[in-house]
Amino acid sequence: MKAAIYARKSNDDSDRNEDNKSVTRQVESAKAYAEAKGWTVDAEHVFVDDNQSGAVFNRPALVRMLSGLREFNVIVMSELSRLGREQSATASALADIVSKDVKVFFYLTDEELKYETAVDKFLVQAVAFAAELEREKASQRSRDALLRKAERGYNTGGRVYGYDNVPTFGTNAEGHKVKQHTDYRINEGEAEIVRGIFCMYADGNGHTSIAKTLNGDPRFEQESQRYFDGQTPPSPWKGTGSWAPSTIREMLYRERYRGIVPFGEYRKVVRNGIKRRIKQDSYLMVNRKDLEIIPPDLWRRVATRLKTVRKIYLRDTGGVLCGKPDSGRASKYLLASLARCACCQGSIVVSGEPFGSGSSRRRVPHYICSYHHKRGETVCANHHKERIERMDAAVLAEIERMILTPDNVDDVIEQAMRHLIDRRKQGPDKVRKLKTEHKRISRELNNLVTLVTSGSVPKTITREIKSREQRLEAIEQELAAFSVPTELSEFDERRLRKACQEQMGRFKDLIYSNVPLARQALRKLLAGPIYFAPVVRLEDRRRTFHFEGNVDAGPLLDRTLTTLASPRGFEPLLQP
Repeated sequence: MKAAIYARKSNDDSDRNEDNKSVTRQVESAKAYAEAKGWTVDAEHVFVDDNQSGAVFNRPALVRMLSGLREFNVIVMSELSRLGREQSATASALADIVSKDVKVFFYLTDEELKYETAVDKFLVQAVAFAAELEREKASQRSRDALLRKAERGYNTGGRVYGYDNVPTFGTNAEGHKVKQHTDYRINEGEAEIVRGIFCMYADGNGHTSIAKTLNGDPRFEQESQRYFDGQTPPSPWKGTGSWAPSTIREMLYRERYRGIVPFGEYRKVVRNGIKRRIKQDSYLMVNRKDLEIIPPDLWRRVATRLKTVRKIYLRDTGGVLCGKPDSGRASKYLLASLARCACCQGSIVVSGEPFGSGSSRRRVPHYICSYHHKRGETVCANHHKERIERMDAAVLAEIERMILTPDNVDDVIEQAMRHLIDRRKQGPDKVRKLKTEHKRISRELNNLVTLVTSGSVPKTITREIKSREQRLEAIEQELAAFSVPTELSEFDERRLRKACQEQMGRFKDLIYSNVPLARQALRKLLAGPIYFAPVVRLEDRRRTFHFEGNVDAGPLLDRTLTTLASPRGFEPLLQP
């Protein structure tokens, strides 16, 4: 029996069981339990979510485990609350696990979770209800404690650039020294940088220019002397180690710099197992004039300019905000976000570069390193830019050369035939099991539908119906795969070969004619990003990008191909 282990530790105080305080301890205990049962545990089947709330179900390790349920027979965890602390999402995850014939064992009680009969499901729901209720109580206790601190303007968590966190201690009833709260104190060195940022913006400079100045770009030496006394200050604690335009923008909106400490502007809520931050219409704002870094006049100048720029930007972009999360709109550039700079690992982005002169002057899109473009050459010296049509054509030509070949088409056909025949030879036992499961689920589905038509039912019934409908569809697809004969005739082989060739031909047309769909295809084919490195071609001394990346052609060839790269006749300009 193959076993998987799932361990999770929350980042709040709702985990009362001492065994759940450490994911390392959970994994060790689960491995010992599995070994005692005679089960094998592969390293890739140990799934760990550290500092992850049980209310959230898009946890990385949990998603990986649920997507690989056919790779093992048993899941071992300490208790049900490790799987989740949200009733409906926990029930949905369990239904998915059980539908794949995977068993769940808890090592704390040496019990197998039963989730078959109505009584089983009721008991599981009761345990999940208790876990969710405890989570809600813990969250409320934590928020009440933070609110009492916030009402006094104290720190409720995290660090803010421009301030130091200063703990305050007191004495408890037993005479022991205990921490009471954490307060803010202005860090004068960082405060001067903040004032310089506000002054530079108020004088008409943009976020990108400010970021490049702070990063020590020599092209902004004059601004550095004027606003920051020629300093190149360290970037804030979190991030890439350099100043980013997005960081500058966030700082310009930070109310704390004018002596107002906010609390509760955003509220974390969990909906359908996904945590979201919801902006509140009203929230607590505590005046702390002793924490004021930006004087009122400078704050008004910056706020006025921010408001003006926002209106102009919204007008020019049709209402699309800067920094808005990806809305699902397809990019019109093939390699944007799929390529990275080989020198700094920053994303390759598209920038419009001036071309021509006079009335014929226009902006032509080029690929360029985002870190150099937005943060300056001290962060990344790769200033080369290349026209997008040249790089797109070179990358696509290399992928076509490696993948869309007659030999590869033959490989696809042979693998497809072997796969179909092998599945058919496994047939009788597997088909019998699938048909039995199909009959059982169909009967359960009919009973549930009858229950729905009889009157009002809880929402969980609807989810149970949907789960069974999805499983029936999957079974029918599996059964269809077993309908292939154990041997293929010459006619069937020719027909299959022709179908594969047509698919390959459509793929070739796709990557050259439809950029949004080509981006989707490339995401599936590329095993990681494509890296662009600036080089000089030996043949004509022209600067260009040398590109490298790995192609995982599993959907086509079931193997990883070699590195794709542009012609080797070049010399590097910069060392990665």
